Amino acid sequence: MSDAVDNPIDRLVTARELADQGRYDEALQELVWFHEHALEHNPSLYGVRRSYALADWAVLAEAHPPAAESLEAVRERNATALLAGQGNRDQLLDVISIDHATDQPARTRDLFLQLESVAPALAASCIRVVLPQVIAAGDAELAERLMPNPDDTIRQHADYLMDAFRERRKRFTGAPSIPAEIHNYVQDVNAILDVFAARGRHAEVRRLRQLAVDAIPATTLRRAVRASLVPGAPAWYERGVPRRRNDRLSQA
Repeated sequence: MSDAVDNPIDRLVTARELADQGRYDEALQELVWFHEHALEHNPSLYGVRRSYALADWAVLAEAHPPAAESLEAVRERNATALLAGQGNRDQLLDVISIDHATDQPARTRDLFLQLESVAPALAASCIRVVLPQVIAAGDAELAERLMPNPDDTIRQHADYLMDAFRERRKRFTGAPSIPAEIHNYVQDVNAILDVFAARGRHAEVRRLRQLAVDAIPATTLRRAVRASLVPGAPAWYERGVPRRRNDRLSQA
């Protein structure tokens, strides 16, 4: 166990080192501690707890069955409380995060459908985080029902992309993050388009695709988005490396 008993990040790093050394039981102890106690020491680690730490736990679970069993036990403890009407938003977010880490989006979809009857207010409050899992599960009918106004959603994504673009220009830096932001924007838009395409609403797909382009006022950026939204266009990221374009996006 790590000597830095009260330092959550040190213990997470230690868990990774132990796993790399094949010391799986010790790595699992650190990951369980981090999940259960990290926020007591540093509340700002809530995002790390539900992302990187759970991802590490899921990776360990692939090599170490006790890690898989303990992660499933955490999920089931929370799910049981939720379905008994005694759970809360944090427990639901933990379940969703575990399902995401273990690549089981259908489990989130199924739990959400049960919660709509058991705890409708709680289910409604978490639609935004449930929706990506529903889309990943391939349930286009439910995704369309849960999806907020697609026009407003696309405009919000476009505003975020433009804010990131303006910040990069202010700092006079290169633009490696701009391809990343375009990648994220195109992914978000395509997730919406895929839902309507699966529902056979192809005219709506064309309209929303055009809206996603028109919502970007910066000419060079808009050109890049238009090219990336063409069906079958290669992703802005390939094997984790941003694709280079001739356009100097940071100077548009």
